[in-house]
Amino acid sequence: MGVSLTAERPSSDQVAARILDGIAACVTAQTPFRRVLVTLYEKPITPGSDASRSPILGFACRGVDPDQERELRRFIQSGGSVHGGHYAASAQIGRLFAFTRNGSHTPAACCLDSRRAFSPACSWHAQNALLAPFWIGGSVIGQISVDDPVNGVWPSSETLALLEELADVGAAALGDARELQDTLEERRILRFLTESAMTGVLVIVGGMARYVNGRACDLLGYEEDDLRSLSPWWQVIHPDDRPLVWTRDGHPPSTYATIRATRRDGRQIWLASRAYPLETSAGSSFVLHFYDVTEHVETEALLKEKALRDPLTGLLNRGYFEDAILTEIERSRRYKRPLTLMMADLARFKLVNDRLGHQEGDRILSGVASVLRSQLRDSDWVVRFGGDEFLLVLPETGTGLEALEARLKSAVEAWHSSSDSGISVGIDFGWATWTPELDRGSKELLREADAMLYERKAER
Repeated sequence: MGVSLTAERPSSDQVAARILDGIAACVTAQTPFRRVLVTLYEKPITPGSDASRSPILGFACRGVDPDQERELRRFIQSGGSVHGGHYAASAQIGRLFAFTRNGSHTPAACCLDSRRAFSPACSWHAQNALLAPFWIGGSVIGQISVDDPVNGVWPSSETLALLEELADVGAAALGDARELQDTLEERRILRFLTESAMTGVLVIVGGMARYVNGRACDLLGYEEDDLRSLSPWWQVIHPDDRPLVWTRDGHPPSTYATIRATRRDGRQIWLASRAYPLETSAGSSFVLHFYDVTEHVETEALLKEKALRDPLTGLLNRGYFEDAILTEIERSRRYKRPLTLMMADLARFKLVNDRLGHQEGDRILSGVASVLRSQLRDSDWVVRFGGDEFLLVLPETGTGLEALEARLKSAVEAWHSSSDSGISVGIDFGWATWTPELDRGSKELLREADAMLYERKAER
């Protein structure tokens, strides 16, 4: 007769119960013993250690009368446990444990005394017990307890070897069942965590998404089947950012990254992502976690843009220039191309503020800034250097500066004529050019351009 662990437990426990019952049936069918009790412990115990204890998870039996089975069931339900001290080294025979009528050892829990009366000529007695533990490494996860041999004879070496073999098979099968239960439990936990997570989760195997949680679908705007069918999966990532989540060997970098993704509706979003390598039989795999940081990135970009621009004219400010000019000079040095810094200063601008007020002065500054920007290339930049001073940074420009000066002056004068402020505002220029033959830093260039500017103003 076998006893299942509990009908409500996961299927892996039911598998373990069937294994216990199968072992009990094999023992009675293949050995001379008529009574067998097979038990499984909730956790491994260490033989010889009284401190190592475990409750009994389940059992199966053959040849046990109903009263003894009820007693065993009550023992289990009351929380009765087995401890390692039951497995005394002095009672060990190979990998089995034998307890005899004349011995001083106490049999392990769940060894039922035989109620059969053996003749004096028998070598087996009612108080005897033989245990075949389920060994996992150096620990015990359960046991086969047998007694009541049909002929009353102490088991032969062949029978002892058979019990050891059955116990080994049972231990392997029960170990697999426990691994199955652990795996199922981990999967249940993983599914719960991923499905209730605020982050998107993709499990990438062989270049495709084998698992997609609901949040990933929401963030990327795809149905689960659509994401799983993408090959390769990284089609959803912006082309410029794909190297951050993919490498040539298929293993993603294990660092955090902020990447752009393109939703199915075409809208671009920013994701904070982290990839974790995953070992599978299919080879290189990984888990990608991500969440939407679009608002944060856009806000940060806006604040950075504001910090680098003059709020009145919208031009880049002096702080930006001081950081970026070093890179610009280094680029010119690397490619041996000229670079010109052109200083500009408004003429008679103080009269505008004094006579017409600062509001009119602000209007003129904004207007002139727009004119200067409109006359330059996309690769050039214009900086409001301070007050009514502007700085033009002209990469790969070393000639034709007089012609550029004339065009800029003409454009400013034309704008001023159309604006009719009542005061004729002009603009003066001075410049300095970096060349490979005359390698100077930004301070020297600014001093030279400023000197030329004030020389021109003096001449005017």
